Amino acid sequence: MEEQDDSNDWFKVICTKTTNGEKLPFLNINGTNLQILNFNFLDGTLTVNHSITYSNCRKNHHNGMSLNLTGTRFYYSDSRNNFWSSGCGNLITIFGNETNNLLSGCLQPSCRINNKTSPIGCPFIIPKGLSSFFANMSTKVDSSDYRRKRSCEFVSLISYDYNFLDDFDISNGTHVPIQLQWSTLISGECHLNDSSDTSCTFNGEYCWSRLSSIHLCACYRDTSDISYSRSCK
Repeated sequence: MEEQDDSNDWFKVICTKTTNGEKLPFLNINGTNLQILNFNFLDGTLTVNHSITYSNCRKNHHNGMSLNLTGTRFYYSDSRNNFWSSGCGNLITIFGNETNNLLSGCLQPSCRINNKTSPIGCPFIIPKGLSSFFANMSTKVDSSDYRRKRSCEFVSLISYDYNFLDDFDISNGTHVPIQLQWSTLISGECHLNDSSDTSCTFNGEYCWSRLSSIHLCACYRDTSDISYSRSCK
């Protein structure tokens, strides 16, 4: 996006030069710059580098509070993120904020079972429209599980398509990919407006037109198909 000073812009991409001279796109939310990793127009999602929510690593300690999206048009995607944790025998609890509104939790398996620390998912439903959350990890449930010193444990919301490596070690990590939702997908059939009101990507693969002040008809079409209907699904 072109550099411009418009206070009414709720979505502004900032091009920032990093220490190695590379230019990367960032999204500024409430004074925090988040590196943009991916953008999916039809799903209404934006993948950003988000700081790990909770970590007791000595090098990179995180207190468990997420970025607060309240007052913005973004929320944490409920369908494209999962809560993941690493550790043994700890109780994970997720709150809507620091003090109340318990969302859910999970218990990590014993190290006696796995004999190693590995990332596990916490299977629970993320509420739609979640704008902030607080993740907490309890102390060790059974200290006898810990036959060797654990360097690091963490819990964080992470994009559902993130691939953990076999030798996953969060002790040196500070950020993970998280998907923010900026619109809600409604599947169905809609009709593109007149061509003057319709915009398309440069290759014509995606087209969209405004249906109302809050709705877009966004369509994907097969560019190999010569016949083109203005009715899309």
